[in-house]
Amino acid sequence: MSKKLTWNEIEEAYPNQWVELVDFEWDEFEPDPLSGVVRRQAKGRKGLHEDFMKNPLDNSAIVYTGTMNIPEGAVFSANLHQYGVNE
Repeated sequence: MSKKLTWNEIEEAYPNQWVELVDFEWDEFEPDPLSGVVRRQAKGRKGLHEDFMKNPLDNSAIVYTGTMNIPEGAVFSANLHQYGVNE
């Protein structure tokens, strides 16, 4: 597994990509993680999620390193049950 990187290092190494992080640190009041180990990455979200479903982890985070264009009025929902995460 790779070494732990800061969020800035992850953004530089994987620009405009989706990354799955393990061993991550995340301030609950910040939108981006502080650091983490990149388990896998992909240009497209769909490919990363397909890979994740083949070998899921209970404690990982999937994030985008670029700027997202979110339409005004968009609503987001984290359907964690879909990925087999149990509380």
